Amino acid sequence: MNLKWTKKKLTVVVIPDVNQAVVRLRIPNFLPYAAAVLLIALISISLTMSYLHMHSLSTAYELKSELALINNERNETVNSKEQAIRELQNEVITLAKQAEQMKTKVAEMKTFESDLKSIAQIDSPAQGGKETPAPKGASTAAAIGEGGSLIPVTQDEILKLGQQTEVDMATLGKEIEVLRSNLTVTKQKVEEKQSLLRGTPTIWPTTTTTVTSNFGYRRDPFTQNPSFHSGIDFGARENDPVYAAADGTILTTGSDSAHGNNIVIQHPGSIRTWYMHLNKINVHVGDNVSKGQTIGLVGSTGRSTGPHLHYEVIKNGTSIDPTPYLQSLRKDDR
Repeated sequence: MNLKWTKKKLTVVVIPDVNQAVVRLRIPNFLPYAAAVLLIALISISLTMSYLHMHSLSTAYELKSELALINNERNETVNSKEQAIRELQNEVITLAKQAEQMKTKVAEMKTFESDLKSIAQIDSPAQGGKETPAPKGASTAAAIGEGGSLIPVTQDEILKLGQQTEVDMATLGKEIEVLRSNLTVTKQKVEEKQSLLRGTPTIWPTTTTTVTSNFGYRRDPFTQNPSFHSGIDFGARENDPVYAAADGTILTTGSDSAHGNNIVIQHPGSIRTWYMHLNKINVHVGDNVSKGQTIGLVGSTGRSTGPHLHYEVIKNGTSIDPTPYLQSLRKDDR
């Protein structure tokens, strides 16, 4: 039966025109079906090719987008690394500048230490080399003006600068440690010197600098006979303040017919000072007094011809000339 179906033919009549003969075409029965299948196949192939083409375009677009993203990330990474390198280079330059500033500061501190020793009259310890003076004319004030030609630096130059800065910082660390030790010793010596100075009677014991009788031999104001004057008389006004010539402790206070109201101060070491003919005593035995502190008032008690202060300096139990000790007024020394 199938064979019969395949042997059947279809007749196709073509009438071109009224006056022309009719054309008859006999075609196998399966040919229309084959043509339909072929058409469907062609349409399917076209659709498949279109899909594949669109898919290829989409894939290519995605790949292009991914490639652009990768390139952007790579560029950002490169730029970030370059920026980091520039920042590190600038930090090395800044660190080098800071090292130079530290050198200047260390030199200034060395000069300050030397000046401090000179002022305090402290002998500097022997050193193997000379101290580097601080640069003159250098200013630490903030400045805002900068300029000059742009001269790029190479990586090798930055590396050399970093290596030199490392050496400088290590050297500065050692110098600072030595300087710290030296300043500690200098501070201790200055404190000792200051304590000694505070305990040395270097100021005038009253407001006046008028001397009415010097230390040494003189004509006695009462008997007119030759006598020895063991101190200095200051011609002050009654109730002028009398100052402690140095730090110390009140050793004695008292009154007698020769010295009148008087005070003796014990200073560090073997030095004492004696203040006589006072109108009033403002301190007590055992009191600690400071240099320049008011301890009494000028008077004319005891063996005296009028208001004045008799002032003595006693060293190792012997009265000595106070004149070399009179170096400054109370207001200058405080």
